[in-house]
Amino acid sequence: MTRFAIPLIAAALVALPGQATAKPIGIANPASDQLASLSVLQRKGALRGALLDSGLPCERVEKANIQGPWQNLIMWRAKCSGDPRYDYAVFVGPDASIQARYCAEMAQLKLPRCRPFSNNPPAKIILAPVKPSQR
Repeated sequence: MTRFAIPLIAAALVALPGQATAKPIGIANPASDQLASLSVLQRKGALRGALLDSGLPCERVEKANIQGPWQNLIMWRAKCSGDPRYDYAVFVGPDASIQARYCAEMAQLKLPRCRPFSNNPPAKIILAPVKPSQR
């Protein structure tokens, strides 16, 4: 299965050639920026592919959200099906490498804990610094 995740993520990252690329705030992680710019359905599909290629079960990604940076990686959350065991942290490297872990194991591994999903609609992800106002 691992032979499918990298091409799937690479295909998803190449799917947006016409969009202008902006420099992200904080650490440079073009792979995570491209994942953030995908549609919700494409993002869920790319995260599901990464989980399956990591050998983790995931019938369908129900919720997906970016959690934030950790070292040189960006941490994403993916919740699969209704079973609480299928709640994952997916770390995306700047080179499009993926590492996935169960949220239940994060404290034991001394990794950042998974934050709960919000019922609020997702906020827009800002990929470029805000220009100062010209008054």
